[in-house]
Amino acid sequence: MTHHIYHTEGFVLSGESVGEANKYFSIFTKDFGMIGATAQGVRLLKSKLRYSLQDYSYSRISLVKGKYIWRIVGAIKENDLRRSLNGSRDKFELLAKTFALLLRLVRGEEKNEILFSHVSSACEFLEKENLDESLLRNCEYLLIMRILHSLGYMAESADFKEFLSSAVWTKDFVSKMSPLGRDAVLQINKALKETQL
Repeated sequence: MTHHIYHTEGFVLSGESVGEANKYFSIFTKDFGMIGATAQGVRLLKSKLRYSLQDYSYSRISLVKGKYIWRIVGAIKENDLRRSLNGSRDKFELLAKTFALLLRLVRGEEKNEILFSHVSSACEFLEKENLDESLLRNCEYLLIMRILHSLGYMAESADFKEFLSSAVWTKDFVSKMSPLGRDAVLQINKALKETQL
């Protein structure tokens, strides 16, 4: 029996060892939302998939849908986000927090183009821009608020409408968050508490 092969791209958020050579991956995909998928023999040195499915990779992935779980049958790494952040520990910490938040909040397989676009655009912004501590903090507030808003956990208040209704990532735009930082933290904490996740 032949299985249909699905093709998508996504962020490899985490991978856990299963048995001697297999791994289970949590991947935030462009076309299917958050999926759990296994890869057979991926921990073997000879595995072609091994380097395409490392944590914090952005990869093109080929999948077969099983009865209960996806199986990865092919992958090509497009970007190693750890490397592309040019060794910036602060940027990497922001990326790690973002991926942990996605794992916590995104439930089930459901395409969310807006959320995927927010995460992709933020990663591109982090890669190409030199950011001081203040801009990086603003970037974190903006990204978390956009994630919460696109998942329906944060309403579009008057103070933050400009930030939540936009997909812009520029230094000038991100710097506008500075005077609202304290309120942003309060809004984020309130929304996270209300998720009960």
